[in-house]
Amino acid sequence: MQDDKPQDSDAPKGWLPDFLASTVVFLVALPLCIGIAVACDVPAELGLVTGIIGGLIVGVFSGAPLLVSGPAASLIVLVNDLIADHSILALGPVVVLAGGWQMLAGVFKLGQWFRAVAPAVIQGMLIGIGVIIFTSQLHVCLDVDPARSFQDNVLLLPESLSGDILAPAIIAATSIALIAFWPNLRPAKLKLVPGQLVALVVVTTGTLILEPSVRFLEMSPNFFDGLAPPAPADYATLLSTDLVVLSLVFAFVASAATLLTANAIDQRQNFSKANYDKEMFAQGIGNALTGAVGGLPMTGVIVRSSVNVDAGARTRRSTILHGIWILLFVVAAPQLLELLPRASLGAILVYTGYRLIDWRAMKALYEQGRSELAICLITLFGVVFLDLFKGIIAGLAVAMLKIVWTFARLEIRGERAKSKDTYDLHLLGSATFLQVPRLAQALDNVPDDCELHVHIDRLDHIDHACLQLLSTWSESRESGGRSGMVVEWDELTNRYRNAVVGGGREAPKPGSLVSSIWAEWKRVYAPRRAGEANSPPQDFIPAERLRVREDIDSLAGVVRAAAEALAPAANVDAKTLEEALLGRIEGHVALGGGVSVPHAPIPGLTESIGALVTTPRPIAVDDDEADIFFVLLAPPDDPQQHLQSLAHVGRLCHDDDLLTELRRVDSPEAAAKALRIADAATLDSAVIMSPRLLGIIEIADADRGKRIQEMVEEAFGDALTADSGNDDLLGMLRRVVRAKSEHLMVVPIDEREIGVLRALLDEEHKIVGADPCRLHLIGAQQLGLEA
Repeated sequence: MQDDKPQDSDAPKGWLPDFLASTVVFLVALPLCIGIAVACDVPAELGLVTGIIGGLIVGVFSGAPLLVSGPAASLIVLVNDLIADHSILALGPVVVLAGGWQMLAGVFKLGQWFRAVAPAVIQGMLIGIGVIIFTSQLHVCLDVDPARSFQDNVLLLPESLSGDILAPAIIAATSIALIAFWPNLRPAKLKLVPGQLVALVVVTTGTLILEPSVRFLEMSPNFFDGLAPPAPADYATLLSTDLVVLSLVFAFVASAATLLTANAIDQRQNFSKANYDKEMFAQGIGNALTGAVGGLPMTGVIVRSSVNVDAGARTRRSTILHGIWILLFVVAAPQLLELLPRASLGAILVYTGYRLIDWRAMKALYEQGRSELAICLITLFGVVFLDLFKGIIAGLAVAMLKIVWTFARLEIRGERAKSKDTYDLHLLGSATFLQVPRLAQALDNVPDDCELHVHIDRLDHIDHACLQLLSTWSESRESGGRSGMVVEWDELTNRYRNAVVGGGREAPKPGSLVSSIWAEWKRVYAPRRAGEANSPPQDFIPAERLRVREDIDSLAGVVRAAAEALAPAANVDAKTLEEALLGRIEGHVALGGGVSVPHAPIPGLTESIGALVTTPRPIAVDDDEADIFFVLLAPPDDPQQHLQSLAHVGRLCHDDDLLTELRRVDSPEAAAKALRIADAATLDSAVIMSPRLLGIIEIADADRGKRIQEMVEEAFGDALTADSGNDDLLGMLRRVVRAKSEHLMVVPIDEREIGVLRALLDEEHKIVGADPCRLHLIGAQQLGLEA
C-alpha cells in the first residue's frame, strides 16, 4: 500500500504542506505534552520526550502516516495508579513491557481485533477517565496537589476551595474560557491556531506583567538532565505479577485508543489509510523506547491528529517534523517553559476531561438499546469507583453476557392454523444446542394429523444440533406416512452456511459453545478493515419500506413514495429526501430488465438504507422503461458504502426469479420474503452465469482497484485482479485489449449483465470523481455487441 503518496491532484506538492502542518501540530502538542505530565505528577520532561519519540520514531514506522502520537489523557489514570502503588521507578519497565506486547500484537496481526471491543465499553472507559481527570485537575487549577482517587478528590474539594485561590482560579477560568470560545472568536487567518496555545500565551503574558503568587512549571536547566532512564536493576520489578498484568492493561488501553483514533482519521481524509497491524508494531517500538528513557506511555492522539489533517498534512513528514520542532525547542529554550503557570496547564486538562464526558454518545447508545447504555454505565462506574482495569473487565463481562443472552435466547410459539390441518411453529432468536430440549418438546406437541409449517423469518441463528433435530424429525414423520415439515430449507441452509448436497441436508460440523459465542462477538463488534466495505445487511429493505404495485406513472411519483417510506429511517423529512433524489441528474441508474435505481447521498446518514417501489405498468424513465425501483440513500462521506449498495442491487438483479416474484406479489410481506431469500443466496459467478464474456477493466490506481473489486464482487462474484506482473495470461489479455493502465481486473459476465457492469463503473466515476475506468469485452464480437 502506498499510504504516503498524495492522491489529490489539486493538493500542493512537495514538502511545503507537511512543513506548515508540522508547525501547527507542534504548537498543539507542546502544551498537551506538558499538561499531561503535570496531571501525572511527573517532571514535564517525561511528557515531552514521549512527544519527541512519537514524532521522530513512531512517525517513521507508523502504519497510519497522518496519525500523531504522544502522551494521552486516556493513560493518566493508569500512570497515577502505577506511581502511587509502585513508585516512579516502575514506570519505565512497565512501559517497555507494554511496548513489547504491542509489537507482538503487530507481528501476530492482532491490530484489527484490538478494535473489536464493544463500543459501549470504550465509551464508558473514556467517560470514566474524563470524570477522573476533571475532578483531579480542578485541584491543579487551584494550585493544590490532587488526591489519588475520585472519591478523595471530591472530598478534598471544599478544603482546596478554602485556601488562597483567587489568582490561580482566575488563571484557570481565563484559560478555559479562551479554549472554549476561541473557535468562535478567531479570525479566518488564525483558523489553525489552537485555543490551548492562545490560552497559555495570554495567561503567561498576564502573569509576567502582574506577577501573582502562583505555582509555575518546573524544568531542569538541561532538558536531558530531567530524564531518568530506568537502571538495569529496576527491570527486576517486572517479576511482579501485578506489574505484568498492569503492562497488559497499558498495552490494551493504548492500543484501543490508538486504533480507534486511526479509524477516525481515516474517515477525515483520503490521502492514506491505516494499516492497523503496522501501526500497532510502531506504537510498540515507541513505547519500548519511551519507557527505556523513563518517559510517559504514548498513544495515537485524536486532537493532534485532527489538527494535522486540518492543517493540510499529506504524508508522515508532518508527524516527523513536529517531533523535531519539540526537540529543538526543549534543547534550545527550556527556561521559557518555566514561565507557564500550573493552573493554566490544569485548566487545559479540565477542559480535556470535560470533552471526554460525552453525553451525546450516551444518548446514542440509549437509542441503540438500553442494554448498550447499561454496559457503558457499568464500565464508567467501575473505572471511577474501582480502577481502570476492573472497570474495563466489568464492561467486557457484561457485553459478553449480553451476547450470550442474545445468542442463547429462543422464543418458540406454536399454534394450529385456521385450516385445522396445518400447525404453525414460529422461531424467534437463536436456536442453539441449549434450546434442543425446548425445541424437541415443541415438535412433540405437533398433532399427528397436521402438516408442520416452520416460520424462520425472525430466526437469527441456528446451529448444527437444532438443524439436525428439525431434519431428523421431518424424515421420521415422512417415513411413518404422516405429514412432514414445510420450511425454507434452502434459505435456512444458505443463511447459516449449511451445505445442500444431492437433495439431502447436511449439517455443519459441530463447534463448541465458546467458539459459537466468539463468532457472534466478532459478527457484532468486529470492525471492517480500512478501505473494506461491508455488504448491505439482510433485511436491507424491510417490509415497512416496500411499496408494492403503486399506481404511479412517473419517476417523480416513485421518488415521492420512496421518500415517505425512507423518512423515518433517515430521520429526515420526506420533502428533503424527495428534492435530493430528484435534484441529481446522475441520480438514476438504469440497470436494464425494467430495473431503475434512483439514489442520492444524504448528510447525517452513517449507513446506506433503501426502499423498493414497484408499479403495475412500466414507467418511462429517460430512454428506458422500468417497473421495479430500488431507491437508495447513502452517507455523503463514504462513497465506497454508496457504491457497495448500488452493487448489491446489481447482484439482486441477476436473479430473474426475484424480479418475476417482485412483479407478481401484491403485499410488502411477500416482497420482503423474496428479497430475503435472494439476499441469502450464495453468489458464484462461475456457477450462476455460465459466462460467455470476459469484462476487462483497466484501473490506474491500485488502491482504487481494491475498492472497485469490492463493488464488482458484490455484484458479480469473484473477480481476478493483477498488475503487469509475470502472469502470461494477463499479459496476453493486456496485449489483446491494448491496455494503457498498469492494473487489470477480469470478471466473467453474461450478455445481459453488460449494462449492469457499465452502469456501476459509471456511478463509481461520478461518485468518487476520479477518471473513468476503461472497460473491454472479450467475446463481444461473436454476439454482435460493441466491445
